[in-house]
Amino acid sequence: MGSLKTLALAGAMALGASAVAKAADFPVAPPPPPPEPVALRGTLSSGIYLRGDVGVGITSIGKYEQDDLRNAGGVFISEGDRTTTFFAGLGLGYRFNNWFRIDGTLEFRGGGEASATDRWDYTNNFGRPGILTNTYKGNVSSMVALFNAYVDLGTWNCLTPYLGAGIGVAQNRVTGLTDQGANWIDPTGEYAAIIQPTLGTAGSGSNTNMAWALMAGVGYEVNKNLTLELGYRYLNLGDAHSGRLVNAFTGQIQGPLKVKDIDSHDIRIGMRWNFGDPDCCGPKEQPIYAPATHVVRKY
Repeated sequence: MGSLKTLALAGAMALGASAVAKAADFPVAPPPPPPEPVALRGTLSSGIYLRGDVGVGITSIGKYEQDDLRNAGGVFISEGDRTTTFFAGLGLGYRFNNWFRIDGTLEFRGGGEASATDRWDYTNNFGRPGILTNTYKGNVSSMVALFNAYVDLGTWNCLTPYLGAGIGVAQNRVTGLTDQGANWIDPTGEYAAIIQPTLGTAGSGSNTNMAWALMAGVGYEVNKNLTLELGYRYLNLGDAHSGRLVNAFTGQIQGPLKVKDIDSHDIRIGMRWNFGDPDCCGPKEQPIYAPATHVVRKY
């Protein structure tokens, strides 16, 4: 009887060892992938981004016009054709892929100046020569809305050069315009001129017309959400005009001063905040999870 128990116990131990050895031959299940880190993501699409820009522009004015001066045969003899402007803007965009994106922007431009001098040579009621000159000074500002498209030209060391173009509208305003001048009269014909000062003011005037832009620059990807930009832009703003001119001494009303062919060469510093997960500095290799090595035990 004792021998039977001994044989049964030995058989059970042998079967258990065999089961353990076979179990050691089964592959071990791979560990689950780690959870994705919490990141700021858009609810509509991962390509959405916000942008903000500030900059300075060298703004040029092509020419000035004033209807009463033109009808009388006068001309502009001096035109301040360059002025420095400052601007700031915000925008919303969408990045389709690593090569193409679009955005809409709205910006305010200020600090510009309109400055010009005209001259009108005439004969007075007594047949004597006279010269009337006027110097105009005022402020020029703009509100610009643009739809822009960009082509990104590849990324090297986190730097992405780009080219772009935009089209939209600009509302240009002339404010604070004054007209200071002098009327030179020779009543005797002996060149004993009498100088009469003139003064005029004008209310604000605005004009809305098409605007368009060409752009080039480079972006630097600080991290997967933030991109900084430095760029150049040529911006064509169209025309502007003041309100009607009013003579401060006589109350005579004349036509507004027209500011024609406004454009600007801009340097912009900007940022883009991406509501997605762009590849910063190029694509990253994803980790690969492999099954664990089989372990076989020998008894």
